[in-house]
Amino acid sequence: MKDEHLILQIITPDGQSLREKNVDAVVVRRREKHFELGSEIALFPRHAPMLIRMPVAPLRYRKGERTMYVAVGGGFMEIKDNRIVVVTPRFEKMRSDDPLPAANANHRTEQWRRERREFQKEMIGYL
Repeated sequence: MKDEHLILQIITPDGQSLREKNVDAVVVRRREKHFELGSEIALFPRHAPMLIRMPVAPLRYRKGERTMYVAVGGGFMEIKDNRIVVVTPRFEKMRSDDPLPAANANHRTEQWRRERREFQKEMIGYL
């Protein structure tokens, strides 16, 4: 079997925010009906085509020996033919020199979830 890798693309309303080639694995959370954050799913090369609804949560991917973390603001993810496309309204990549990238990605997504809840409370009061 030849050496296969994934291509990871993250699309926001501003356009393509991230494009990474030679990705070994991607771990995302999927949104489930009865759980706010859902469960994680790992995606590797040659994964079957799939469409996943994502909550506001961190996403991580591995390239060689390095694991990178990003915060995504919910949305959808499709995997097909070793290409992963994430469509999300918000995105932030943790810095490569960040000593705690996982914790900071978690912190950022928790902040976004808190903002969403506050906005929903304001809108309900508005109606």
